[in-house]
Amino acid sequence: MDRPSPNAVSPAFPARLRIIVDDREPRPGVADAIGARWDDVVVGRLDVGDVAIGARVLVERKTVADFVVSIEDGRLFRQMYAISHACHAPLLIVEGEDALDAVRIAPRALRGTMLTILTGYRVPMLRTESVEETAEILVHLAEQEERRAARAAQPTEPRPARVALGVLAAVPGVGDHRARRLLQSLGSVKQVVAADDDTLLEVPDIGPATVRAIRRAFEGDDAVPERAAPPTDVRERPLRWIVGSRAVG
Repeated sequence: MDRPSPNAVSPAFPARLRIIVDDREPRPGVADAIGARWDDVVVGRLDVGDVAIGARVLVERKTVADFVVSIEDGRLFRQMYAISHACHAPLLIVEGEDALDAVRIAPRALRGTMLTILTGYRVPMLRTESVEETAEILVHLAEQEERRAARAAQPTEPRPARVALGVLAAVPGVGDHRARRLLQSLGSVKQVVAADDDTLLEVPDIGPATVRAIRRAFEGDDAVPERAAPPTDVRERPLRWIVGSRAVG
């Protein structure tokens, strides 16, 4: 898919994550500016977007003039739809020093377009002043993606002890300290529940009240108080409607 471009690669900045810049981007341009800051930069053909950062991020890059033209001819909305469906993290960068409110699009139409991009297509939008600033932002984003990928690659170990501690600590009258004591002595929630009262009382800091709390939570029928039956006659209960943050009725 991609064709390496030695002009867009600088060996001075080692990196594992690859940045691909679409070969239809002007040269010299953003590919060269990124290549001066990042090692693994490739110029190639992208089906969607102008810059791909790793496997998650696609960036659509536009000058202010192109942004305006793409609104007028409807191309922008097709591009936002495509990029929002093609990756996990899309991004629109509008580059240039021209103020958007100074262009020929009416302010209301411009606001509507930007809201559609942000809330309709869920594509964040950034303004940059120059190619160099765009490159800085994309390299910063690549660094974040590298760290994210490194964290995701680390093995995650299951933590049954933490789960067990949370289960016992949630029992009213037990808490973290006594739950930890029980697990240290008996090993698991299952063994705590199966232990007889004398065994539980042998655990440091565990008294009769804690034993009763455990029995109620895991064995007793009265662990959850029975709710009172609702009145059968609707006239016996008040009618309340929630309107915004107010309750009326």
